[in-house]
Amino acid sequence: MSADTRPISPSRFAAALKDLSVSMLHLKVLEIRNSIAHLQYSNDQLQPFAQGTAIALGQAKANANPEPDQDCIDAIRENEMVIERMAERIAMVRAEIEARGMSWSEFRSTEEVETEAKSKKAMIQSENQNRQHGSDGQRSEETQRVHSAWADGTFQTGTIRNGELLMNSISRASQTQRSTGISGGGLNDEALRRATEERMRDLSTGEEGGLHL
Repeated sequence: MSADTRPISPSRFAAALKDLSVSMLHLKVLEIRNSIAHLQYSNDQLQPFAQGTAIALGQAKANANPEPDQDCIDAIRENEMVIERMAERIAMVRAEIEARGMSWSEFRSTEEVETEAKSKKAMIQSENQNRQHGSDGQRSEETQRVHSAWADGTFQTGTIRNGELLMNSISRASQTQRSTGISGGGLNDEALRRATEERMRDLSTGEEGGLHL
């Protein structure tokens, strides 16, 4: 490769950027991206021949079983090296822009903007799902959590029919506790029975004849 066709070195390219105006830097970025797009398109066209899944016109009859084309393989490899070098130049332009105290946002390509937007959207959706799962789990835990006073018989519900207090059945846990003589409210069966009888006597002997709560 002669000196005239040899690519400019990264150090010389970075030094040349310092003399360019902002508008010229814009044009330089567009020029580099356009070259990258052409090389990527060329590689896409060469890929079937490099893989041996396609053959050039005029060779179909001569070769019924196509093989990978080495020339296409070499061309793709060379294009990839050029693409990598151009990507480094874009990075140098960005460094120059930010060194001048400017933002790179107005230099971004459409693909970069779309990729960033998709990334932010995915992150927000993930955070919302995690927050929703956490809220559902907390509500489920609060729903399942029942105060022990309702389970051990300390608090019970009932109805009064014909002047008689009828208590609703309590949970199995309460029945188990009572069978062992232990109550979460501190009252055993005998104490609870006496308290109920005393309350009934108060209701039946009250002067106003009403129900006192």
